Amino acid sequence: METNSTYYIDLITRYLNGEATPGDIRELENWVNVDSGNREIFSEYHQTWKVLGKAKSDLPGEIDQAWLQIHSRIHGIDLKEQKTRPILQVKKSSILKAQSSLFISWSLRIAAVLLVAVIPAYFLYRYMAAPSETQLAAGNSVAEYTLPDGTVVTLNAGATLAYPSRFEGSSRNVKLQGEAWFEVARDQAKPFIIAAANVRIRVVGTSFFVNTRSWNNASEIILQTGKVKVYYADKPEKMAFLLPGDRAELPSGSYDISKTSNQDQNFLAWKTRHLVFCNTPLNEVAALLTRVYHTSIRISGDRLSECRITTTFDKQSLESVVNVLKATLDLQVRNTGAGIEISGRGCN
Repeated sequence: METNSTYYIDLITRYLNGEATPGDIRELENWVNVDSGNREIFSEYHQTWKVLGKAKSDLPGEIDQAWLQIHSRIHGIDLKEQKTRPILQVKKSSILKAQSSLFISWSLRIAAVLLVAVIPAYFLYRYMAAPSETQLAAGNSVAEYTLPDGTVVTLNAGATLAYPSRFEGSSRNVKLQGEAWFEVARDQAKPFIIAAANVRIRVVGTSFFVNTRSWNNASEIILQTGKVKVYYADKPEKMAFLLPGDRAELPSGSYDISKTSNQDQNFLAWKTRHLVFCNTPLNEVAALLTRVYHTSIRISGDRLSECRITTTFDKQSLESVVNVLKATLDLQVRNTGAGIEISGRGCN
């Protein structure tokens, strides 16, 4: 497509006059696809064009003396001589037609200069309509996705994330339910905001863990890099800033924000399959394995409550982990079909 302004003026004029050919429309569509900024500025330009159109429709039906004087000056006519020069008499209807044509011509020129990027209302509907919402669901396993801005999000089993097909406006807004790990693409001018019920998590570019379904019905945020601002949607003045290593807990139904240092080495085990146990009670081990491997693991009886284990597992299968526990603590392991049941004589 030609890029000089004369071409655009001619093309836009033809379209606004209803004279655009299918080829013209295709060229406009190609122009729209070249740069997303062309779409973003269309709304303002289109509004300006509508204002110009309204100004034209508001012209008076009768031409007064001022209009006649303007017309006369344009054509070099002396009003005082008009009585002696009948041939130069101009009918009001002719003046109206001439002035209307002149106004339209100048309106189109002005619009073309101001609206070099103007596109048809068809493209406004097609490209400027509100973005559709996409919903991701992890199902029964961990799933990783890349969002339109380059942000990488990993969802734990059962988690869902909703986000727009394109991020518009002054922020990047998503909605989360469940557990997720975010590696947010940095954009200083457009912060990334996660909505989890009434909780809001605002970042620019960082990596962190979010759990909206903590054991005590609270939202949990653990920051690994960067800086995070957490607050409540309907009480933004109550907020907390997190630094790397910080953990925040925001209970449902209140405006409390508890900030502590994260002590959980296994908060990302569901994603990394790296598990660290240091004199850990067996019931806590079973709970973590259930969360990481998405298989119910139940401790049978109270005799095993005193059993503790110190070991590390790195990307091992559940079967391998259970066999280590079985051999170390002299346990009996039974697959019930609904999960794994662990029993034994207990530990002294």
